[in-house]
Amino acid sequence: MDLVLVLLIGAAVGFSVGIYVARQYGASPKLEIWKREIIRDISSQLSQRSQELNNPDKALIKLSEGLVDKISQKLQEKLQAVQATLEEFKFRLADSQQSLLQDWGRDFLQAISVKLAEHGQQLNNQLAILENLVEEAKDIYRQLRVTIQSSHGSEICPTANQDSQNEQVTQVIGKAPDPETPDEVLRDKDGTATVDISKIESFLNSKNIKIKSIAAEEKEEKLDQIAAFMGSRYSFIKRFYGMVKSNMKSGSSFSLNLRDEPQQVVSSTCQVAKELHDIAFLEEYRYSKAPRCLLVARPSRSPQALNFLAGNWLERYVRGTLIRLVAAHTKKISFSYVANAQVTLSNRADFEMDLFFHINDKFYWVESRTGGYQDKIQKYSRIADELGLQGSQAFIVLTDVSQDTKSSLSSLYHLSVIGVDEVESTFDGILKSHL
Repeated sequence: MDLVLVLLIGAAVGFSVGIYVARQYGASPKLEIWKREIIRDISSQLSQRSQELNNPDKALIKLSEGLVDKISQKLQEKLQAVQATLEEFKFRLADSQQSLLQDWGRDFLQAISVKLAEHGQQLNNQLAILENLVEEAKDIYRQLRVTIQSSHGSEICPTANQDSQNEQVTQVIGKAPDPETPDEVLRDKDGTATVDISKIESFLNSKNIKIKSIAAEEKEEKLDQIAAFMGSRYSFIKRFYGMVKSNMKSGSSFSLNLRDEPQQVVSSTCQVAKELHDIAFLEEYRYSKAPRCLLVARPSRSPQALNFLAGNWLERYVRGTLIRLVAAHTKKISFSYVANAQVTLSNRADFEMDLFFHINDKFYWVESRTGGYQDKIQKYSRIADELGLQGSQAFIVLTDVSQDTKSSLSSLYHLSVIGVDEVESTFDGILKSHL
């Protein structure tokens, strides 16, 4: 609109100037022609602009088309940028998912491997049990045939599925006593022990401790022999004993692989297992020969078996070792002992002493534990102090503790902590100090 107005104003001015010039200088044909051409051009321009002004929609359409082209171009550029970003994210996501899948797959395979190994071990144990049952059935069948074919009154010796390694074991269990060794305890003509405990009773009374009763000693020679074997060979049989103790309450079967064990461990383990099986303290015992070298056993849940396996064997071993060592010096020392004595302490609490003895005028006290000493040792230390015993006169015998642990306990409490393998040397040292 401004341009049209300017043109109109310019045309008017030019027309006015032309009229003025014409009036001043007179009419001129050329000037008239020029004037008409100018007027025609102005009219043409005005007509063209007027047509454009009369069609605003076309102008707007053209303007819109230009804007649409620009917007489309910008949108296309943005879309391409977004697509490129999405492609990059997709690749990153794929890499992340692949890494996660690889980690999960590796963990899954490891878990499967562990489970398969566990099931494989269980299957091997079951297979060993089945194999031993088959061998037992064969043995029973052979025995039946021999029994049928043998004459009346013939005796068939039971067989055991045991490796020939056991034949190499020194027959400590069941060994007859040395005829030169004197009897450990003084006895009457009928064989009843005559141990004078008056000195022990007098000493305890002086400490305000009263003996209520003394358990009758169980003189099962077979149990004493097995206990002596277990104590003297404990370092060789401790794996087997640990398995027995873990399964004796439930009465469950267990297997023990002895393939990589030394000869002494194999032979001692098989020997004590056989002896326990013979007296029905193991309801099941089988040993697979090499190359398997697998022992399978099941503890009995009878009260007598549970009592012996839980720790009575250790008490028997400690007491038997002391009596055996003292027997060689009965003429040189004064000695008596009480075992499993029920006493009343000065605070009126009941207590059982595993072994209390004296040599000459010195008194000694020994407790034996196959486990669970932590809740007992402080009480033992207090009683030892109440008895007025030195650390070298009060002992606790433990089965599975390290030398460092024994040293630490001995320094912390008012008693000496020793291992099963130190029992004999400890008693021997005590005896020699009185000779």
